[in-house]
Amino acid sequence: MPRDFDDEVFPADKLNALRLGRLLVAEVKASRPGCRAWVAVHPVRTDADSAAQQEGWTRSDAGRSFRLTHSEFLTEHLEGWDYDIESTEIRRTFATDEADLLIQLKDWAVPPAHLTYPWNTDYPA
Repeated sequence: MPRDFDDEVFPADKLNALRLGRLLVAEVKASRPGCRAWVAVHPVRTDADSAAQQEGWTRSDAGRSFRLTHSEFLTEHLEGWDYDIESTEIRRTFATDEADLLIQLKDWAVPPAHLTYPWNTDYPA
C-alpha cells in the first residue's frame, strides 16, 4: 500500500546532509525512452558557508533554502564528460525552508526517503 505523504518526514541522515549543504538526488521516471531523470535538491549556500569552508569546517544550517530541479539526460551521454548534451530541465522551483521543501517534494511525488547522495546513483554531478 502506498505511503501517504501527509506523514512524510526527512530521515535524520538526509536532513543532516541538507543542513550541511549537501546535494541530494532521487531518480524518477523519465518522460521519454533512452533517458534517465532525476530530481536534485541543491541547498543554497551563503557567505557564512564559504567562510566556514575557508576555516576548514562545514556549517550546519536548519534555516537553509533549497533549489529543486527535475532534469532528464540521454542515457548514451551519461558515461562521458558531455552528459548535458540534449539534456532537458523539466522544471525548477525554490523552497524557502525545510517545511516548504517537503511540500515541493510531495507536489513532485518524491518521497524524502528516496533522496540519496549523487555518488550512490548515476546522476551526472
